[in-house]
Amino acid sequence: MTIRVGIMGAGWVAAARHGPGYLRDERCEVVAVYDPTGSSAERLAEQFDVGLATDDLDQFYAAGIDVVSICSSPWSHADLAVSAMSNGCHVLTEKPMAMNTAEALAMSETAGKTGRLLCVSHNFLFSRSVARADRALRRAGPVEYVMALQLSSDQRRLPDWYQDLPGGLLFDEIPHLLYTLQYYLGDLTLDSVRVSRRSDVGHPTLTEILVAGERGPGQATVVSGAPISEWHVSVVAEKGIVDLDFFRDIAVRVNPDGAHKARDILRTSSRVLSEHAVGFVRSGMRLSTKRLYWGHDTLIGRFLDAVSGVAESPVDLRESVAIVALTDDILAAAAES
Repeated sequence: MTIRVGIMGAGWVAAARHGPGYLRDERCEVVAVYDPTGSSAERLAEQFDVGLATDDLDQFYAAGIDVVSICSSPWSHADLAVSAMSNGCHVLTEKPMAMNTAEALAMSETAGKTGRLLCVSHNFLFSRSVARADRALRRAGPVEYVMALQLSSDQRRLPDWYQDLPGGLLFDEIPHLLYTLQYYLGDLTLDSVRVSRRSDVGHPTLTEILVAGERGPGQATVVSGAPISEWHVSVVAEKGIVDLDFFRDIAVRVNPDGAHKARDILRTSSRVLSEHAVGFVRSGMRLSTKRLYWGHDTLIGRFLDAVSGVAESPVDLRESVAIVALTDDILAAAAES
């Protein structure tokens, strides 16, 4: 039986991430695109050769949709998810899951009442870099600490609505770092937030966040308006360190360097350089052939597995709601910092 897919929101993430993920999966067919701006829906429908483009939700649901991907701005996620599940659709929604904890809980409650799947796009957890890191960490022993660093240049492609979010870009992008910390450290609680710099409209642009996890502490540093864009997560384990380079989709394991003598440093440096070079070539080949999706393709495949009843949802809903609640705490603390 073919899974009929509808896409809500016709922007970049739908065109470059969700759409290709569904189109490459033989189990499904994209049958409708919805966007409040009808011309945007038409452009995406033409790109994917989809028969229905509409700005009318009733017409969208009338297409007989089984699965919805929500790729619209964060303000609309809760309403669209509740609407889709109430109309019998399983839902994959982009992050941030919701604008606040109350919305996230309402979405979760609707999933329970309707029996529909609700999955949040924690895409980097399904990337090649995390898969490689997981293999390396099986040899490196228990995780002891995790450090996450996000540098975002204003010259990078950014959504045109992020300035209107509470906290600006911090609100839109911090879920990626938080769900990664959660993945390695378990359930998180907030220790402290320090904001050292703000934009002209008061949004945090240099934010340091300390968290406590079940398996150890962690930190996330977010710098907006940086000269370059880099997202790195360093996982400190008992017998080594694994560094994840999210933008290049690379993970490198660094073994213990013994007495830290010249020979030890040379050995460590050679390993890091060679692993990074190999990863860079592999990711570069995928990027050049338009096969680098930063985990979206794998996530969508596993979501469709869950829809088909052969697997559990790839992202735990309770953990997704916890990320929204932690974001609420971070924004409240940042306002007082």
